[in-house]
Amino acid sequence: MKVVVIGVGQVGSSVAHALAEDHEVIAVDKNPDRLDSVRAETDVLTYEGDGARLEVLKTAGVPSADLVIGSTSDDRSNILICSTARALCESTFTIARVAETEYLATWSQLREAFNVDLMVGADHLTARSIVEVAGLPTARDVEYFGQGRVVMAEFTIPEESPVAEATVQAINLSDGVNLVAVFDDDQMEIVRGKTHLHPGHRLLAIGKPTQVERFGSKLAPEARLKNIRRVLILGGGEIGYQTARLLEQRGLEPRLVEIDSERAQTLAQELPDTLVLHDDATNPDFLRQEGVADTDLVVSALTPDERNLLTSVLSRELGAEQVLSVVHNGAYEPLFARSGIDVTVNPRREVIEEILRHTRARGVEKITFVGHEQGEVVEVELDDDSPLAGTPLEDAAQAIPHNFVIGAVIRNGDVLTPRGKTVLERGDHVVMFVDADVADEVLEAI
Repeated sequence: MKVVVIGVGQVGSSVAHALAEDHEVIAVDKNPDRLDSVRAETDVLTYEGDGARLEVLKTAGVPSADLVIGSTSDDRSNILICSTARALCESTFTIARVAETEYLATWSQLREAFNVDLMVGADHLTARSIVEVAGLPTARDVEYFGQGRVVMAEFTIPEESPVAEATVQAINLSDGVNLVAVFDDDQMEIVRGKTHLHPGHRLLAIGKPTQVERFGSKLAPEARLKNIRRVLILGGGEIGYQTARLLEQRGLEPRLVEIDSERAQTLAQELPDTLVLHDDATNPDFLRQEGVADTDLVVSALTPDERNLLTSVLSRELGAEQVLSVVHNGAYEPLFARSGIDVTVNPRREVIEEILRHTRARGVEKITFVGHEQGEVVEVELDDDSPLAGTPLEDAAQAIPHNFVIGAVIRNGDVLTPRGKTVLERGDHVVMFVDADVADEVLEAI
């Protein structure tokens, strides 16, 4: 596949790097330093120029491209790039990255409005991930598949956990949940029956949401498992606003703190079920007064990341039950973890995952990365040609070139827990874990 990535900042360069191994990638940017950086790390062709100009698009090979990604820092330029690319070649699939929610809302209601095949909004994706994590309090990362029927959750194994140092086959997993991978900062491995669960390592579980939640309580029985009801959002930017809006849709009444008075008034008008507080979220006296210690979840969605770290640590020290922080710079995530922050969400990673989902093999419904992109969890629909269909799984898996684990199967709306004797069928949606280095080969084979 021929891919043209226009705008190679952090998101664009990451996408180019991820696609370059298996596709012909051309990177376009006005900044020569960015292009030098991309060439130094990735095997791509580069072209210097303004991607919003027709001649630049023609010279960069857009008329013969299979996929064009507009990933500049300007929403209008990205929309213009994609609509122009479609005019140059009707069969080209276009993806526009946008920050302005209004563009995303208009496109969602009227797909023909901008002549763009896919719009990706970082703020909306980030808010959606925050709300998903809020639904599983003991997990540090959560993704839903199959329209919410299946959940993937990442847990840290506590030192005092009753399963610490046990083998997987010894912990008597209930039906409805599979353990698929265990990893730390250095390595990741597929779970087998004899795999030991070491304290401090992270564990990936896939299954029915209720069963995965029960497993989380078994992993850390001292954790206070309850429904998240009292949510405090620090920061009324677009991510904070979108998070509050999604929580309202789930019947919650969050509180939101915004320091700018005009913005606070606007938010109060647009969020009828959210209590908007005009104050400084970095003020410990204010946080104490607002009862952070009695809050189920604090969402820190400020900018820059340094302010988020401050408010997150303050909230933790003041007794917040769980703290989730938005981290824009991925290099800071280990610092947040060492500071005791439960969960971090990276907007750039959310965008990258959404874009890459549309570049994978036919049938891929969703993809998410885990463990510093060491592994992938993918939802795939099986067709008639799949070697996994029609044969017991333990035999069918021999036809796939690399190891993988199927965590759950969705068939006609029901969730099945696969075992070796399970026979998969055409139309089944399988949620599987695979090593990122061999993911493309596995997906092509399936």
